[in-house]
Amino acid sequence: MIQFHCHGFYKDPHLLLALLLFCTQPCRAFNIDVRFPVVKEGKTSGSLFGLSVAFHKQAVGQEKYLLLVGAPKERAEPKVPANETGDMYACPISTDPTDCIRMNLVSSDLTGQDEVLDGMWLGVSVDSQKLPGGRVLACGHRYVRIMSSINWRMIGRCYIRSNDLSYDPGDFLWQSYYEVCNPNGNELREGMCTMGISAAITQSEVIVGSPGCYNWQGNADVIWRDTARLDSQNFNFPDMRRGNIYIGYSVAIEHGLLSREKETVVTGAPRDNAKGSVFLANIIQNEDQLKEKVIIEGEQVGSYFGNSIAVLDVNNDSWNDIIVGAPFYFDRMKEEGGAVYVFMNENGSFQKSAASSKMILKGPKNSGFGMAVAAIGDANQDGFQDLAVGAPYYGSGCVYIFTGSKTGILPKPSQVIEGKEIPGGNFQTFGYSIRGGVDVDENSYPDMVVGSLDDRVVLLRTRPVIHLKRNMTLTPQTIDPENCDSCVEATVCFSYTVSTGDSSFRETIEVNYTVKADVLHHGTHSRLHFLDNKDVYTGTVSMPSSQCQTLKLKLVKPIRDKVSPVVFSLTVSLLEPDTKPGPSLQNLNAFPVISEGEVLMENKEIHFQKACGSDNKCESNLQMAARVSDENMHPFPSEKGHQVMQFNTSIRKLILDVNVTNLPSEEKRAEDAHYTTLNVTVSPTLQFSGFRPKDSSIFCSPVNSAVVCELGNPFSSNRKAQIAILFETSMITLDTPQIDFDLQLSTLSEQSDLTPVHVILKVNYILDASFHLEHPRSQVYFSGKVIGQSAMKSTNDIGSPVEFTYKVSIQGKPLGSLGTLMVVFDWPYEVANGKWLLYLSEIQIMGASSHFCEPPGNVVNPLNLTVSERKISRRKRDEGSVEVEHTESQASFKTRGLHKQSVQLNCATGGARCHRFSCPLKNMTDSANVTVRARLWNSTMLEDFKDAWRVTVNGQAILTLTTTKATITMKNVPSEFILEIEPEFEEDAPYEAPLWIIIVSVLVGVLLLGLITLVLWKCGFFVQAGYFRVVPKYHGVKIGREEHYQINEGFFAEGSNKKQWMTIWTEM
Repeated sequence: MIQFHCHGFYKDPHLLLALLLFCTQPCRAFNIDVRFPVVKEGKTSGSLFGLSVAFHKQAVGQEKYLLLVGAPKERAEPKVPANETGDMYACPISTDPTDCIRMNLVSSDLTGQDEVLDGMWLGVSVDSQKLPGGRVLACGHRYVRIMSSINWRMIGRCYIRSNDLSYDPGDFLWQSYYEVCNPNGNELREGMCTMGISAAITQSEVIVGSPGCYNWQGNADVIWRDTARLDSQNFNFPDMRRGNIYIGYSVAIEHGLLSREKETVVTGAPRDNAKGSVFLANIIQNEDQLKEKVIIEGEQVGSYFGNSIAVLDVNNDSWNDIIVGAPFYFDRMKEEGGAVYVFMNENGSFQKSAASSKMILKGPKNSGFGMAVAAIGDANQDGFQDLAVGAPYYGSGCVYIFTGSKTGILPKPSQVIEGKEIPGGNFQTFGYSIRGGVDVDENSYPDMVVGSLDDRVVLLRTRPVIHLKRNMTLTPQTIDPENCDSCVEATVCFSYTVSTGDSSFRETIEVNYTVKADVLHHGTHSRLHFLDNKDVYTGTVSMPSSQCQTLKLKLVKPIRDKVSPVVFSLTVSLLEPDTKPGPSLQNLNAFPVISEGEVLMENKEIHFQKACGSDNKCESNLQMAARVSDENMHPFPSEKGHQVMQFNTSIRKLILDVNVTNLPSEEKRAEDAHYTTLNVTVSPTLQFSGFRPKDSSIFCSPVNSAVVCELGNPFSSNRKAQIAILFETSMITLDTPQIDFDLQLSTLSEQSDLTPVHVILKVNYILDASFHLEHPRSQVYFSGKVIGQSAMKSTNDIGSPVEFTYKVSIQGKPLGSLGTLMVVFDWPYEVANGKWLLYLSEIQIMGASSHFCEPPGNVVNPLNLTVSERKISRRKRDEGSVEVEHTESQASFKTRGLHKQSVQLNCATGGARCHRFSCPLKNMTDSANVTVRARLWNSTMLEDFKDAWRVTVNGQAILTLTTTKATITMKNVPSEFILEIEPEFEEDAPYEAPLWIIIVSVLVGVLLLGLITLVLWKCGFFVQAGYFRVVPKYHGVKIGREEHYQINEGFFAEGSNKKQWMTIWTEM
């Protein structure tokens, strides 16, 4: 199955490049000319001028070729009682588009019978006898005979005229009007036969299709004429009771189908079984019947298989093959529309179904591909008949040209002609009808006429095909660079012959040729230039006689590549002369085309002389080994055949250590390896940083995503080289399981075993994490009195608060979904006798997706007490707003001397019991804080450790990694905390006496005071004395310095300069 589009068949650009460079396939072209078309226009718009077309050679009178064109909706002639009858036009081969002549077939043979000529569609089919002096034929399938006022019979009518297009009464056996259907029957017989919808005329027969016979079963009528004996005979299919299949929709008759000698009738029935079919029938002489022998069935409902047929010998085996069009075939998924089936004749037999066809050509959707199929003769004179296929509804319409071959129709079209390509054509349905096979300009190449529904047709002539011979000779075959500057010559020679073999064809032909020197190094690195300092030369030669030209070239030194050959390419094309439109047809002999079998490019090569033995071929023996090392050139260790790198962020670079040798062996001579390069492709996790060659001639550089090292030109025999290629590791991440290195040596010398070397470096990523406690040693105190567990309502009732904050951080990319860091705690929650020790109240996490750690097992706040450390502003729990309350000490005086013990509590010695639990740091980025808050169980301290002056508690946390990737590891990071617990001195509360004691004491005091007062009064204590006798007298005496009282000077403030006095008080 092949699909085509009007814009040309598919070309793979890579295949095309290979075609141009290496000439492995011939360049293909075809010779249907569109530059000088012959366009003919109808007289009346809407007449469907071009619905049917044919060629005719007039031999009577003026000998000339004509185009026969049907116009089935042409206006009636003035004398004809109708508005629209249709007619056939004869168009001369000229440049005038309006010189077609109407044949006036109806008026030339009016019968006077009761008939309806209006709308008879005369010209729906036209044809011409393929013999000297042959007649012409035109039919109108809608001609109506009136049998009565209520019985009108659409039986159709055909007209035949002489070679000069005139009516010859003497040729009545042929030129009487044809009405092969019996009008006396109704539509179930032949009363609706619509004869002439298809028609053909041979040397002795007229065959017409009548799809309306027998309730639209249809028929094909063969009318045999014997002019010498004035005899005739009709043959057709009997009523097979198969209504609505439309036999006769297309017709043909040829020898070489089912028999080489006998004729076979081929007719399409496009509605047979809704899929369509094609009948192949023999003529049964003694029964006046056609007998079907083969029925080829269509494959798709509604495809109209059998709409068009063509008979031609595409492989030149003397058996005619059958081409069948199905213009309404479609494949929505593949966007195909229209199909053409090629049925190859297998010694008189055919495949019996369309699906079995060995070649199916398909067009683009909605194109009507296959609406017309036509044998167009051997258009390129290669010995095989060619085929044209119309697709009138694609764009402006298309015609596809397919060439025959020994194996049948070639699957790709040789030429695709679009209606819009035709100058002055203005086509919209180009390709609705096609006929070919007649050489109207007598240049030995058959031409083609294409019709449309646009009231216009076009004659497309064929151009001569030439076989162009060319030869390129290069000297010398071996270049010695030391003794050659301009010693190279390229000689090109050309000649041609025409494909028909006509030796008298001596047209002057201009050939344009291009020679490219050193194709493999074309451009800035070319090693040869022509004398104009370019590596491309373009010239022209004029023939018919053989022509040669010699071109000189010079070396471009220095020559770096002496191994690869110097390839020359020669491409040719024909130069078409410029012409101007004129009153006469352009002679196409001046516009030949190169045969489609010709190769348009030729390559030849020469070589440089090398120091590689007598054969001038260098056979190298390059070998390579590679391993990966650290920056200090220490190779990474190997495990299971691959090196393994324990990676962490401190490793900044690594080295690919490559050793290359060219040493002889028993099998190889190890000659110079010219233009030796090393190509290293590495995973994108590494970036090229540099190289450390031990040989200054080696150079490495990044090229796109690879590193290319030039090792030498040449890399000489018996040479060794070591290259250290440095790569940065900044792109290595947690999800890098391995690093791949692909190393490939290449050389222009001959060595077939240069296979790639693949080095794999497995990556074990060691996560670089830090884990530390802000204050690993803390101190708290206990005091007060014992409180029972049942009396506790909040954590503040338990005892002094304890808080530890762990800081976690990692270097590099976060773990993400590859793993999770876990903080594993060994928490001393109780002493050996089962009493509480450190009661966990909460664990808060900052920097992870979870803000609190709640390990299983009811580890945190198992008594479900109110957490005093957490103050929440709302009843709704808001884990992002937490404040920590620190309880002040209950006393300020400490005492140690009264206690005699120091106690150590840890889980290892059994003094304490620990819970082991984990807190995952899910979705942690690069850092996180884990804060553990607890309470010292005060009652346990008072009950069990009242005689201890210090209790030391030890616990630890370990940072671990949980991951499913075996290539990611991390060393566990422990962190230990120490909690020192000491007692606090508490002041005794003051004694409060009972109230009655206070009252009695007050009363006794009052009585005692009264008694004392009375005694004093009796003793005269309250008697008043004289004022001056009792007033004290003041005497101040200055003391000399030498009589000062000697005391420690530190007793006084520094720098005091006050006088010293002695004061004496005396009572008077």
